[in-house]
Amino acid sequence: MIKLKIKPFNLPLKTMVEAQVNPSEDSNKVKTAIKNLIKPIELDFSQKDKIIASTSDEKSLYPIYEQIRTKQILAVARRFLLANMAQDSTYLILNKQAAFMESLNICEEESRSPLGPIKLIVQSPYINEFIDWLAPS
Repeated sequence: MIKLKIKPFNLPLKTMVEAQVNPSEDSNKVKTAIKNLIKPIELDFSQKDKIIASTSDEKSLYPIYEQIRTKQILAVARRFLLANMAQDSTYLILNKQAAFMESLNICEEESRSPLGPIKLIVQSPYINEFIDWLAPS
């Protein structure tokens, strides 16, 4: 993948990730899927059937930032970020199987990811600025 020059966000944000681990899935593969798109991030396995993680480091979003641009899906990402915005947060629904293959695939709804999605939630008092940073118009 081509490494892009990433303009820093430099405003406070918190990134959270949630992914269901189905009985038929290997939890290590779900963990890998998450880490393929969000780096670095510490994963919490406190719930048996769900992986939850959070970070305040904007650099964890750089792989998503890059893929949105290289795949030329800025408009799609922006549309979903705006549609899913509520007060100071927004989210994207990501395909777990695509993430395992190190590919960003944004889903319109959770049912579009057969094994369940990875839900990426971002909170910031500057949520509009965050959306403009991640997926400018």
